[in-house]
Amino acid sequence: MNCLHCGRPLPAGSRRDRSYCNSNCSARASDYRRKNGIPLPPRWQHPALTSDIPLLRAAAEQARQLGEANGWSSSTTRCAIDGLAVLLDGRPGGVRVTLTEIRALTPRHASAPRVAEVLAGLGLLEDDTVPAVRAWIDRRTAGLAPGFAVTVSDWLLMLLDGDARSRPRSATTIYVYCTAVEPLIGRWSASRGHLREVTADDLRAALDELRGHPLRTAISAVRSLFRFAKKRGLVFADPAPAAERCRTGAQPTADDR
Repeated sequence: MNCLHCGRPLPAGSRRDRSYCNSNCSARASDYRRKNGIPLPPRWQHPALTSDIPLLRAAAEQARQLGEANGWSSSTTRCAIDGLAVLLDGRPGGVRVTLTEIRALTPRHASAPRVAEVLAGLGLLEDDTVPAVRAWIDRRTAGLAPGFAVTVSDWLLMLLDGDARSRPRSATTIYVYCTAVEPLIGRWSASRGHLREVTADDLRAALDELRGHPLRTAISAVRSLFRFAKKRGLVFADPAPAAERCRTGAQPTADDR
């Protein structure tokens, strides 16, 4: 690229939209145009805006419109289009771009969230990331005994997603319930190989050591866990009623043993 006034090459590393080699050339060119009634030269625009690739051209125009609507700086818009050019050049039309690709391939000078926002507006964004709570469930249940880990993981995921008869629970509930049952399962796994082997006496013995809020939380958690396991046929009997008797102080019945 050469200076539009003097014709000398522009300094190395200049911005792509630079037209003059220095401020003097810019001022002289402006003065010359004013005296001779010459209109301003066309403003530089990103090549992607006139690309032969329809998808890239549409994405670049979407970025320009979003930038104008949301007050992005010209530099932010330009860099977002740079990221779109990297991601969409050679991509078949209609193929979505994953968040993983955006984070891995977007140039460092471009804003990945801005690129994702543009693609989302075009319906081309695919969120393939694992929510933090799901990754947390995988990590916590991986440390449980094999006979308990799968059941507890499935239970927590059911709470997170909900099912036909229950609404999804918040991530906070997942954290609280999992933290409540972990020490109980750690105790049971020393002598039991699977959740189905846990008896009402085992459950009462574990809950007897708790008081106050930890006790109430543990009761809610184990009742939810055993209800889930019973519905899925993972346990033969539900010892959870013993938890309610422990909470109320009632004596265990023959059915609890």
